[in-house]
Amino acid sequence: MIVIWVIALLASLFCYVVFFGAPYVPTFKRDLEKIFSEVSLPKNALIIDLGSGDGKLLVLAAKKGYRVVGYEINPILWFITKLRLLKYPEAQVRLKSMWQADVSQADLVFTFLATKFMPKLEKKLKKEMKPGSFFASYVFELPSLEVTKKTTNTHFYRF
Repeated sequence: MIVIWVIALLASLFCYVVFFGAPYVPTFKRDLEKIFSEVSLPKNALIIDLGSGDGKLLVLAAKKGYRVVGYEINPILWFITKLRLLKYPEAQVRLKSMWQADVSQADLVFTFLATKFMPKLEKKLKKEMKPGSFFASYVFELPSLEVTKKTTNTHFYRF
């Protein structure tokens, strides 16, 4: 009986996340590595990952000594990330919608988000990003901002 409840709970969480956000699709580590070679960040840079998934970017950035904060609405992925970040006590992942994130102090904001959410995200970024900061979007472009740099799978914007 417990197994049925656990399966039902996991299915409900999956449906919730798909309905309210993008489904989980992992990023390639080689693409994440390229992000840090493409943008010049101060040593104590704050990196925010909107929809942090399994936390790959957060772990990579924390290893490099950056301050990191992730936002994830999927409790399972949030928990996996929480475990992966245990080695990095300053690193944070919040079980919270990316739309509630304050990105105003970020030096770099990253996301891998579905196309349908990009117009809303662009409005948020235009309003909140500080001058000189970077936004990196994996695969999908913002609708009207000009891409300042592009790698195979990542579009970079400078604010």
